Amino acid sequence: MERALGIEVPTFAALSEIESSRRLRSENDWLYISIPMIYQPEGFIPGLTPLGFVLSKDLLLTVRFKPMKAFDDCKDNLAKQPLQPGGPGALISLVELIVDHAADILEGIAGDLDHLSELIFGASKASARHGPREDSDRLRTLMQKIGRNGDLTSKIEDLLLGVARMLPFVATNAAAYLEADIRAKLKSLQRDVASLNDYETNLTGKSHFLLDATLGLTNIEQNNIFRILTVVSVVGIPPTFFASMWGMNFKNMPELEWTYGYEFSLCVIAMSALIPFIWFKWRGWW
Repeated sequence: MERALGIEVPTFAALSEIESSRRLRSENDWLYISIPMIYQPEGFIPGLTPLGFVLSKDLLLTVRFKPMKAFDDCKDNLAKQPLQPGGPGALISLVELIVDHAADILEGIAGDLDHLSELIFGASKASARHGPREDSDRLRTLMQKIGRNGDLTSKIEDLLLGVARMLPFVATNAAAYLEADIRAKLKSLQRDVASLNDYETNLTGKSHFLLDATLGLTNIEQNNIFRILTVVSVVGIPPTFFASMWGMNFKNMPELEWTYGYEFSLCVIAMSALIPFIWFKWRGWW
């Protein structure tokens, strides 16, 4: 491609630069553009990979290092509707697919967060009783799912930020050969990206809220465990006191001569444990 076009094709390292001057630059009659793009490695959570565009009036060269769903969709769309002629037309068609793909991901995240919200706050689950181990596993699973959605949302934010910077750069630096319909589509895409940014911000806030709520439920479960341990330890103090007192080996202990002293001591020990338990139950602490 370098020999055919007479240009320098950006490398992976060059496309990975985060400075705005490196991601958006113009050399001769070519525009060099780089944005972070979502890709799905098999068996792993989605990641980010650089996606490069080299744009001129007549040509568009894409530089990518991972398989991307937007380009797979582009192949399918070519069979239905050919790309618009020229480099800007091809770029607009690709960016529209990228924005649509980002919107689909955000819609999926919104659905997942709604489902997680129902699991955390839903009335149908509120009355269900679980053991400590089941509660721990359930809360851990919830936190993992919320974390994955939050991580994917942050990656979408990086993608939308790159597209938001790219569109006005193309509109300004390629203005000499942009047709009216291309300019209109660029403005429409800028509005779409702005609305998706607002939607993504809302999802980020919801992810943080659900994560805080899950952490709050975790603290409640821990407090319940400590409360149970406290009650059990307090209930066990009076029986321990009486058993220790009657277990002393003094010579003059009147209870040793009682006919029913053993039964009496057992009743006292049982009552000393039962009375605190009833008290805690009545107060609602158990």
